[in-house]
Amino acid sequence: MNVFLINNRMYPISIILPVYNGIKYVEQSVRSVLLQEYVNFEFLIVDDCSTDGSWEYLQSLSDTRIKLYQNKENKGLFFNLNFLVKASGGVLIKLWSQDDVMELNCLKEVVEFHQRYPQIGFSYTDRSFIDSSDKYLDIGKIDNTPELITPELHARIAFITGSIAGNIANVTVTKSILDKVGLFNEEMKISGDFEMWVRLAKDYPVGFVKQRLIRLRIHKEQLSGQEKYFIFHLKEDIQAYKILLGYVSENQRKEGWQLLRKGKLLFYYTLMIKAFLKGKWKTAFHFFSLLHQFNNVFLLTGYFIWYKMLLIRKDIQYNF
Repeated sequence: MNVFLINNRMYPISIILPVYNGIKYVEQSVRSVLLQEYVNFEFLIVDDCSTDGSWEYLQSLSDTRIKLYQNKENKGLFFNLNFLVKASGGVLIKLWSQDDVMELNCLKEVVEFHQRYPQIGFSYTDRSFIDSSDKYLDIGKIDNTPELITPELHARIAFITGSIAGNIANVTVTKSILDKVGLFNEEMKISGDFEMWVRLAKDYPVGFVKQRLIRLRIHKEQLSGQEKYFIFHLKEDIQAYKILLGYVSENQRKEGWQLLRKGKLLFYYTLMIKAFLKGKWKTAFHFFSLLHQFNNVFLLTGYFIWYKMLLIRKDIQYNF
């Protein structure tokens, strides 16, 4: 693999980590990077105006592979990822999270995977799930996705699940290709990663490393899991899907709409109904407006009724 020369050292891969008030988990996260079997990397970290001691902890680190930065004001996730991408020199850019843990062989396996498949735009790895106490959670499913995912297959998966990777911590991007498609959309709060994967996958295959190389932490403080941010999920997912619908074939577009109405859009429609039932009128009408601008909300009502009827039939069958 080609590498860039930085301060007379070669780095095939750069790890980039935005930190904001992450003191509860960031020490474990950073340590898991520094203890990697693969040692030829640079580790760029930016603190986004933490107030909980995270910056003080980061300043105590002495590993020469680390480059520290600090914002004077809070900038948000996708601004910080862009900043670190531009500051990095690796051929590969490994995105990382303050909550999660790398297995010891993570970087080694990722670098070797990209050596086997140099044509990919980005890769993502399988992962285990842990809770706030490091206890393993039995929520991972067997993923039969192939190692090399064509743009057509990526589109189908995206219509069903949204972000193919599910998060940023298991993703590695080929920097030269990232330079061609552009950086993350800094106006987004939640789905900037999904929107990026859609752009990268337009012309480049995606790689899936079939090993659980990270431990992804699930906890209640996570931004993306908080109900008040679901509107941002919908608004930003719609932007990503518009890009995807704009470049797939006509047959894929037709199938994509069907998959969306049975899956992601039905999920958001259900959130709208729940908001109405809870008397959260402003939120409910915001959902309604976004859904109706993207697709016919009355058509989605038919899918919602169909879905509920399926659930009723299942209940009847189970009661026999």
